[in-house]
Amino acid sequence: MRAVKIAGIVIGGLFAAIVVALLAVWLFVNPNDYKGRIAQAVKQSTGRDLYLPGDIRLSVFPWIALEFGPASLGSPAGFGAEPFAAVHHAALRVKLLPLLHKQLQIGRVAVDGLDLRLKKNAEGKGNWEDFGQKNSTAPTDAGGGEALQGLAGVLVSNSSIAYQDTILEHVNLEIGHVNAQSPVPIKIDLDLITKGDSPPMHMHGQCDATLGVAAKHYRLAALQIQGSYPPKPGVAPLPWDLKAPDLSLDLAGQTLAAPNINLQLGAARIQVKVSGSKIADAPSISGSFQLASLALRDFLEKMGITPPVTRDARAFSKLAVSGNYAYGGNALHADQLDVKLDDSTLRGNAAITNLDTLALSFALAIDRIDIDKYLSPVSAANAPSSPAAKPADLPTAPLKSLVASGTMTIGAMRISGMNLTNVRIGVQAKDGITHIAPASAQLYGGQYSGTITLDERTSQSVISIDQSMTSIDVAHLLEDFAKTKRLSGRGNVNSRLTAHGRTGDDLIKTLNGHIDANLTNGAVEGIDLWYEINRAQSLLKQQTLPAGSSAGRTAFDTFRASANVDNGIATTKDLNISSQLLHVTGQGSTNLDSKAIDYDVKATVLKSAPSSAQNLKGLTLAEIPVKISGTISKPAVRPDLEGMAKARVQQELNKHKAEIQQQVQDQLQKLIRR
Repeated sequence: MRAVKIAGIVIGGLFAAIVVALLAVWLFVNPNDYKGRIAQAVKQSTGRDLYLPGDIRLSVFPWIALEFGPASLGSPAGFGAEPFAAVHHAALRVKLLPLLHKQLQIGRVAVDGLDLRLKKNAEGKGNWEDFGQKNSTAPTDAGGGEALQGLAGVLVSNSSIAYQDTILEHVNLEIGHVNAQSPVPIKIDLDLITKGDSPPMHMHGQCDATLGVAAKHYRLAALQIQGSYPPKPGVAPLPWDLKAPDLSLDLAGQTLAAPNINLQLGAARIQVKVSGSKIADAPSISGSFQLASLALRDFLEKMGITPPVTRDARAFSKLAVSGNYAYGGNALHADQLDVKLDDSTLRGNAAITNLDTLALSFALAIDRIDIDKYLSPVSAANAPSSPAAKPADLPTAPLKSLVASGTMTIGAMRISGMNLTNVRIGVQAKDGITHIAPASAQLYGGQYSGTITLDERTSQSVISIDQSMTSIDVAHLLEDFAKTKRLSGRGNVNSRLTAHGRTGDDLIKTLNGHIDANLTNGAVEGIDLWYEINRAQSLLKQQTLPAGSSAGRTAFDTFRASANVDNGIATTKDLNISSQLLHVTGQGSTNLDSKAIDYDVKATVLKSAPSSAQNLKGLTLAEIPVKISGTISKPAVRPDLEGMAKARVQQELNKHKAEIQQQVQDQLQKLIRR
């Protein structure tokens, strides 16, 4: 007992001595006297200037506490005189008694008014690089030092952090008790500014962090961050919310896992799953994503984006997206895609096979789509432009750098008024050349096949088209595509065309190539050759014009024609239209830009005319010249009266000539018989 008592007296004496010594330090040592040495040490270790204009305060019991401020740390050479970091006030406390057992227990670290400015210079070097590397010969810890037993917490208040144009303002960060055994609660509140003139985005959040430093395993649990996103000045901010029940990072095993991340921005709800491996050596990340059904137009308006004006006001009403993704090897893949836009569904796979060149590959299928309803309204699209207005350039700039390979199928499609089914398209694009081949579809009871090439290697677009349509119902095709009813029938149409330019007008004016058509059982609508020829015949005979009105069409059994196209002028030399009553041949031209037509044709009457054209009796086998002019939409038909008169005279002469020849033959026969 006596020994124990003596030991207690000795320990108490030592403790009292330590307390007296610490009190002496507190009473007689002024830490402000060491500012110069502190600044010099910082300069030697970091190469930067430390400024301590404020007082340094020291306390020794029961904590060794150090408080200072304001203070600032300068930037390295080449970054100007603006400080790298500044602080209004900072405090650090260390428990005294555990130090006697070589245990380091740090109390709460408090920092108020931190101003950290991260920048890069013109060479791309950051002002935070090479930090603390001035003294490369600093001794390393050989053991025997104090073991860190924990940190009571960190409190950062009224602070800001800037990186280039991105600024975190009004930063308030609170970190709870830090150790390696239990989760650490973290709370944060700040304003984010991404551009100098953009409104701040407020956010606040919390989570529990497990810091397995020794095992290199880190985990965030119950992560939840909320805030408001201001789309643009004058637009009400949208609330957003990010939740992730579990995020884990294993640096030793190089794995990353986030099985359920939920993000909501206004009415948009997105769910993402993430799984990663080899994240340090060769990152490979995969997972899934899903955008729940969204009222797209309403969402765009709330984002401050004016929805496009479309022919169908219901276009861009609904959007939903889901699929899987995988990143690795400088490529990004998306498969099992399911995109629902309004009444259309797209499924398939797509990938960026090279993130450096943004090379694309895809195999996609759309069940049905009406492209026309997504275009600008017809009234706006067809509004006459000012004579001085410059035609808009074709939107072909993205094709110059496009690298793509893929296929697309469409069950049913409406485009430019045409209805197509079973559409199949192949795309190959590289070095400014885009090939759309093969391209095929079923339309209007027939089949389309073709190849289209777009060449964007020069300042002007060059387009080449080689296409054929077989067994097509031409009447429905022209009515839907060209909004005209000038031709009907069923048959084949082939074309090989090229054009170049920067605008749509340029392409029409530089169109070159060949077109041919072979149709049966149709009619040339808007032109009644029977009626016009009958009127002309009545005028020649000085008879009353025939009763009734024009039928407005010239029916045919066959229609054959070809045209050579030269700079937007289609010239035809082999027009051939046949029916049981008429045979029409001729030649002429069509200006595809102005739509002007100029044709000279000859109509041959093959048999007795219908009751409405009795005046044509006697003109059987005669060639009746007809002039067709005007425009495609308003053709003018004028039979050549002078030519018809000459034909009639010639017919009479031929008739009398035949009669005279017959009489001569009869006289010769009589002489022979004698």
